[in-house]
Amino acid sequence: MIRAEPADTKPKTRGIQDMALGRVDLFRMAPRDLTVDPGWNSRTKDFDPADPDDIELARSIAEVGVKSAVTVYMRAGVPVITDGHRRLAATLYAMDVLGAKIQSVPVQTEGKHANEADRVLSQIVRNSGKPLEPFEKGNVFAKLMDLGWKEAEIAAKVGLTRQRVADLLKLRAAPKPVADMVKAGTISAGLAIDTMRAAKGDDARATEVLAEAVTKARAAGKDRATAKHVERAPMDPAAKLKAHPAYAAATKRAAEIVRIAGHPALAAEIEAALV
Repeated sequence: MIRAEPADTKPKTRGIQDMALGRVDLFRMAPRDLTVDPGWNSRTKDFDPADPDDIELARSIAEVGVKSAVTVYMRAGVPVITDGHRRLAATLYAMDVLGAKIQSVPVQTEGKHANEADRVLSQIVRNSGKPLEPFEKGNVFAKLMDLGWKEAEIAAKVGLTRQRVADLLKLRAAPKPVADMVKAGTISAGLAIDTMRAAKGDDARATEVLAEAVTKARAAGKDRATAKHVERAPMDPAAKLKAHPAYAAATKRAAEIVRIAGHPALAAEIEAALV
């Protein structure tokens, strides 16, 4: 008589394939086989040997290799990087300067339906690597505007207000002396934006005000100018009147009275003063 083996009653351990909702294939490629489009990345520099953070990344890669995959899309049989420019540049530095023997890096491909706007936007929304500086975000937004996007669409995609998107676009277009002050760290991006907005398009005035603020800060022993170092012009009397909480209600009431008196055109002019 053959005795049946008892059934295995131990719970089966689930593997990741039983739980996954999809998969992304990773490949290994030689770093020098990856292509970088000059100027496509919105960073000012992909890698700066004078930046301690970049050198730290290169040394880490020399020790343990690249751990986070770079992303590419295939263009006429050529793998073009869309995410991971800094990692690739740090890898090449590790190979050429630090003597690291790196044969390959992990690579993944873009979604097959991704378009140029998706690839540009990914520079912000992927949330990997070193965050972009305000100027660099402005570069991304400008590229999306060139592709036909509106400020409100960009804001919704990146989780910012439309005003913030407009401000970063304004910062990107700042006069070179202002841009240089921001990049040097002597003023913040926010101070530059606020001062340019107050100057109402007068770039020379904005540059002058910020340069004076930096001079004042240095005289006080500070490396960075803040709002307290900025000389504010006195508010125009008309602007001061408009800023009063009762101004809007009083103007609307005056327009209503004039309209009732039979002067609709004049009423419209009064209402236009609210804009």
